[in-house]
Amino acid sequence: MLPRLIAGAMLLMTVSLVQAVTDIEFSGSGFYTLATGKMLGGTRSNVMDYNCPCFISDYAQAGVYDGRQNLQWSPDSKLGLQANVSYHNLSLAAQVVAHGANGSADIEWLYGSYALNDKITLQAGRQRLPMFYYSDVQDMGFILPWTHLPPGPYGWEAVNYNGLNLKYQDRWLGWQSSMDLLVGSESNKESGYYKVTGYGRQSQSKIKWSHILGGDLSLSKDWLETRLVYVQSDTQQDSISNGWDFDPTSPTYQTYAIPPGSINPAAKQQIFGLTVNVDFQDWLLRTEFNQINHPGLGFTDHAELVAIGYRLDKWKPMLTWSEYRGTPVSSGLLPGAFPFPTTEQQTITLTLRYDLTNTSALKVQYDSQTDHSDPAYRDYGYYLGSSRLLTFAYDKVF
Repeated sequence: MLPRLIAGAMLLMTVSLVQAVTDIEFSGSGFYTLATGKMLGGTRSNVMDYNCPCFISDYAQAGVYDGRQNLQWSPDSKLGLQANVSYHNLSLAAQVVAHGANGSADIEWLYGSYALNDKITLQAGRQRLPMFYYSDVQDMGFILPWTHLPPGPYGWEAVNYNGLNLKYQDRWLGWQSSMDLLVGSESNKESGYYKVTGYGRQSQSKIKWSHILGGDLSLSKDWLETRLVYVQSDTQQDSISNGWDFDPTSPTYQTYAIPPGSINPAAKQQIFGLTVNVDFQDWLLRTEFNQINHPGLGFTDHAELVAIGYRLDKWKPMLTWSEYRGTPVSSGLLPGAFPFPTTEQQTITLTLRYDLTNTSALKVQYDSQTDHSDPAYRDYGYYLGSSRLLTFAYDKVF
């Protein structure tokens, strides 16, 4: 991680020198979150290779608070550096984020932009996949109203993509509008998602999203903001190595376990999203509704959140309800796939934020998660049960 950060710092210094002798414009910024949390209770069990009660705060980075007695700092702590270099209507943006959850620094953004005119911009490279309202800023704790994003709606296996994006911005009948159309692909050989949902923290699973095609449309006026998103792709997940110590004599293992090195067939998926946000006087309303259809795999994902908050000078209390449901459907399964039982987790979150300055904030948050999954889900060994978590965070942008 340190060599990558040093290389990034050297790049910023080099660009600064170039700026001094040319008309190239440079800007840089950064952010960090120092967070700690403690499990207050929940269902005690061993799930995969985790000692629970467990609360998954970041699926993509395998950020998990578990049943340890001491304070845990790594799941939500992070440091990010951003740089932008522009020359007339050309620009290059980069973002590197070091996550405490996985102990590594990763390139989250690295893309070039060309402004065709004052409304249309063509972008190419690595960007955030705009599946959710907070996709672009999901690592920037200061912008988020929570210490970590609600795990239900934001618990997916891919967060980035490599490809092309066409951005359009304008005003329509008094509404500020923004639209993106994108194509690309994504591949991750060290999937954090499957470390916390499939095979354990020592496992390796490769995920691949190919033929990604989609877009989003945002409209805002006065105190109302709406957003629609649609993304489709082929998806594939391969087990490189299993870290979870399956019982090889159990019927579940013999029937459903995916042997290391196996290759699963690709399957279609369709992602739908709707966001409605309200900022009326001092009241805040945040809503997000998502559905992912998996034709041929035999299940559909549903996730939603509803949050209401109030600004009181520098204080901002917020109450959030979020949910994830995985439901089986009647369509035929791919060869080797197994029938999923219904899974469901609901989370009630209380958050209190205090803005220290215009660039820093303190937050305290209490999460209470309950698992309403079908009892048959326990037979697969993934049942997390209930959990209660208390977290504190200091967020800063610079």
